[in-house]
Amino acid sequence: MISHVIRLPRDGLWQNPDFMRLWGAQTLSAIGARFTREGLPIIAALTLDASATDLGFLVALSLLPGVLLSPFVGSWIDRTRRRRVLIMADLLRAAVLATLPVMAWFDAITIGQVMGVSAAVALFSMFFQTADNAYLPTLVERDQLLEGNAKLATTDSLAEIAGPALAGAAIQLLTAPLAILFDALSYLWSAALLASIKRPEPPLVTGEHAPDLWRETGEGLRFVFSHPVLRPLTLCSAVVTFFLSFFAPLYVLFAVRDLGIQPGLLGVIVGLGGISALIGAQLAAWAGQRFPLRSLLIGTLLIYGLVICFIPLAQGPLWTAVLSLCIAQLLGDGLYVVFATNATVLRQKVTPDAMRGREAGTLHLLTGGLGLVAALSAGFVADGIGIRTVLWFGTLGVAAASLWLLALPRDIES
Repeated sequence: MISHVIRLPRDGLWQNPDFMRLWGAQTLSAIGARFTREGLPIIAALTLDASATDLGFLVALSLLPGVLLSPFVGSWIDRTRRRRVLIMADLLRAAVLATLPVMAWFDAITIGQVMGVSAAVALFSMFFQTADNAYLPTLVERDQLLEGNAKLATTDSLAEIAGPALAGAAIQLLTAPLAILFDALSYLWSAALLASIKRPEPPLVTGEHAPDLWRETGEGLRFVFSHPVLRPLTLCSAVVTFFLSFFAPLYVLFAVRDLGIQPGLLGVIVGLGGISALIGAQLAAWAGQRFPLRSLLIGTLLIYGLVICFIPLAQGPLWTAVLSLCIAQLLGDGLYVVFATNATVLRQKVTPDAMRGREAGTLHLLTGGLGLVAALSAGFVADGIGIRTVLWFGTLGVAAASLWLLALPRDIES
């Protein structure tokens, strides 16, 4: 389906103007998204005096669209032009986010609006991510997928390093609603860059039947769970997401309350994770080309699970607790990026173009659903057995998830 793509020399993606536009669009979106990620909870907690329950619902609403709609979205995306979906998702996210500074101008923001914006942005982001996963393989050569995904992972890592600091400064200087305006503008620039891509998409493969989202969604689920590579890879990713989601509501509370780490120092520790992820993004392609892919995926995930054990191990004097968290951030995030990048490339290579949207939708369904359950239950479980015990449960679960990968064929493409 992508044989028409012109062959470029090694490292040719630097010379592929259409990929560079896609990369630029995602860079702008990734940095801008940090403004909203930091800004929405601050608006809820400081401006609207939201309760812990309100913040819990805010997190849940950001996961709910993926749970309810992702398989159907994937089916629809397989029947439409992916670049068009990317552009519309950017424009709609910009429009939704722009309502916050407008309502702030009239001093009329409500917690309901913040939750609605969170849910809408999550919905359109799910459209974007599903279409993006299907679009990249039509824009670059098959043997350039690893390089392309590694470059996109680099963008996320840089955004994680610079984004929170920029967002924090903007929120402090301009207030959170006005800072979120930067995210809205970043989506407009992203849409403009995507609109300037010139390479045509390959013809759609719609099959012999009339459009039927229920039937096509079922086809996507059957395809994933009957595939010898996608089944264990998808189940592994879903289990990893479930166990990592215990950390989302508990990590900061554990560090600040149980370990006595000040927020400023904690920000530095978290920033180390961004640096680690950046290094991992640079090593992902190198590792994928030099190690058997099955062994690489199993090894990086298993070691990652063991490394993040340093989080629940953190205790004692402040310096030892900080050292444990630093080790987890410095080693763990990079390992996970190597794993995730190579897993994404493998999924893209073994999935036919006509099924890419549904394959991504199935993955979003499982990861989003299990992540939602874990995030909502983590606080209740921690109240009963303690945060440290729950974090131990999460770390050991991540390491155990690598067992799913033993079902991968030994001769999968590297």
